[in-house]
Order: sequence, then C-alpha cells, then structure tokens
Amino acid sequence: MNQTLTVFTTINVSYADSDELQLCLKMFSDALPPANWVIHTPDMLVTAQALFQQNKPTEGYVLFVKEPALLIDKQTYPLLEKHLINDSNVIVVLPSDGRNINNKLAANYYTLRGFERYSVGFCKQSDANLPYDGREPWVFLISAKNLKHLTLPENPFSLPAQLTREQVVIAMNAYSHPFFNYYDESRVDLLPFVPISTQSLLDVGCSRGGFAEAVKTKLHCRVSGIEMNRHEAQSAEKVLDRLWVGDVLSLEIQEQFDCISCLDVLEHFANPQQLLKIIRHWLTPDGRVLLNVPNVGFWAIVEDLLAGRWDYVPAGILCNTHMRFYTQYSLRQLLQECGFNIITLESHRIPLPEHVEIGFNDYQKTGLRVDFDNLSTLAFTVLAEPIG
Repeated sequence: MNQTLTVFTTINVSYADSDELQLCLKMFSDALPPANWVIHTPDMLVTAQALFQQNKPTEGYVLFVKEPALLIDKQTYPLLEKHLINDSNVIVVLPSDGRNINNKLAANYYTLRGFERYSVGFCKQSDANLPYDGREPWVFLISAKNLKHLTLPENPFSLPAQLTREQVVIAMNAYSHPFFNYYDESRVDLLPFVPISTQSLLDVGCSRGGFAEAVKTKLHCRVSGIEMNRHEAQSAEKVLDRLWVGDVLSLEIQEQFDCISCLDVLEHFANPQQLLKIIRHWLTPDGRVLLNVPNVGFWAIVEDLLAGRWDYVPAGILCNTHMRFYTQYSLRQLLQECGFNIITLESHRIPLPEHVEIGFNDYQKTGLRVDFDNLSTLAFTVLAEPIG
C-alpha cells in the first residue's frame, strides 16, 4: 500500500502537565507508519477547520484523531486502509471500540500484552463492516482524494455525521481503546465508603472534582480538593468549595477534615509514608482516610511476568507514573507503620479466566503456594483511622 499518511489531531492543554497523556501520544504515534502530523492546540489563533485547510494533503490518506489518548496496535491502520481499498462505496472507516462489542468479545485485558492478544483475536474476525451508528468518532480514516470533494465542517471530527450510512462503516476487525476518561472518573462506586457523618472532605488528587462533587451531592457537606495538574484544576474549581493547586507534599493547609480521600493516588508517591503523615495531620480527631490502591498481585500482572513482560501504560496497575506497587500484605504493613488502624478493607475481585485458573491450579500441584484471592483482586479500598 505505502500511501502517504497525514494525521490530523487536537492536543489539549492537559498534555503539558501529564506524563500519562504524553505516553498516550507516543504509543499512538509508534503504532502508525511514518506520517505528517498536523496538530491543533487551544492556544492557536486559527480554528481546527482552518488549520486543516491550510495543511490539506492532496494524496494518500488522512487519519482524523479527536485526541491521541487512544491505544491501537500496528495492524489497526493497515486494516482500516484495506477497508477503503476494497470497497469504493466506503468513504470513511472507523475502528471498532467498546461501544459495539458483544459479551462474547467483551474486553478482558488489563495490560499492554493483554491488549495485544485481544487485538490479534479481533483481527481474526470477519473483515465485514458494521454500518455507522452515529456514534461520536474518536478516530477515522479517509482518502485525500475523497476528502477534496467534501466540505469540512467547523468541527472536522464530526465529518462522518454529514455522510450517508452507506458511506461510513465500522471495521469489525480493527480495534481501539480510549483513555479519554483518564481525568473524568468520579468513582461513585466508592461513595458507600465515605462515613455518613462526614461534614468536610478533602480529595487528594481530585482531578476534575468528580468524586468530591458526588460526595457533596450525597452528604451535603463541604468538599475541597488538591490537584497538581493546573489545567484539570480549572474544572475542579467550578465544583469544589475550595481547591489547592500544587504538590500535596509542599502545601501548607491549616484546615482539618472529617474524611480525606486518596483514590488511586498513593501509588504515585515514592515516599508514601510522608504523604500519610501529612494526611494524619489534616484529619480531625475522629477523621478517616479513604484509599483506593491497585493490586500488583492481580493475575494479569503475574501472567505477564511469567511471560517476561512488564509494560508501562498510561493508566491501570502499570501506569507509567506509579512509583510504588502494593499487595494487600504490603498495604496493611504500610498503614500500620504510619499509625493507622484499618476499619474496612474490601478487595475488588474479578473472576479468574478459565485458562488462568487451570494454569495456577497446576502450579499449586507442584508445591508452589498460590493465593487465588490475591490473583483475582484488581484493587483494594481501605477506610482507616489514625491510632492515638
């Protein structure tokens, strides 16, 4: 094929402060053939539409990417290109994603190796297409030849919506995984762990303030947050009663709080003892700390290690900004060392895949000790109180 490729995308201001999003961009770029990148950023004086018109290619293909916080493998682009070559009636092709996956093909990967294996299985499906269902397109491919006959909308990424259903298809054998919601998660599933008596909450690493806002809605209490990413903090400021922007280890906060939440935060600190010491100081006498911590002993990580793999990714247990890794044992040891008594510790379990259960049962028969509860635990949620 070897047609020239132009990638047109937008990068928001959060990328400047986020090593995770920077890794997203690198991994997405590495999965594509050499390309000419046209990138629109919010600080530009021209619109995305105008920028593209100024750099509009006359040959090859154009990959429109709403935001490069996407994971694809090296087969994704060739498969999309093949769909356009094989059907002249198709103008735009999108890869599949979680929005059109049935239970039989439900995503069950938690690591890069797992994603690669899942994508390979996906590629083995029929090369048939699904008709476009009107979904928001995250990424799509079009030929420069067809593009020159179209009027690009003000929002270039909405182009598929102005075409007919026959002209836009979803490739059933190409797959993409989004990281768009990295800063959006509100973790409402953890609301039951916040004591109902809480009148003030501090969310450390509050991102856009989703969890604290949910707590405020439920308990009608005062909520505050700390966020290091100054761009995401702008969203949090709109929903919190008070916000501190900066490194939690350097802030001087004179207030105390009934509950301090650190959801998927502790593992980002090389010295968690220092963070927990500060949290103790900020808690009221009857205060509680709420933690959510990923489990490095989860089966997908152990299976990768047995296969000689340990791949950092933009989000998840092996997030590239994780400085420390925990099992239930090491987490209990840390909290005890820092003067906390565990009130509640809940393991978030996911049933082991059949091949994993069979494999580790065989290991156990050789005399190796296997903790199946640990293998099935994705993360721990802990509610703790300071001792003394």
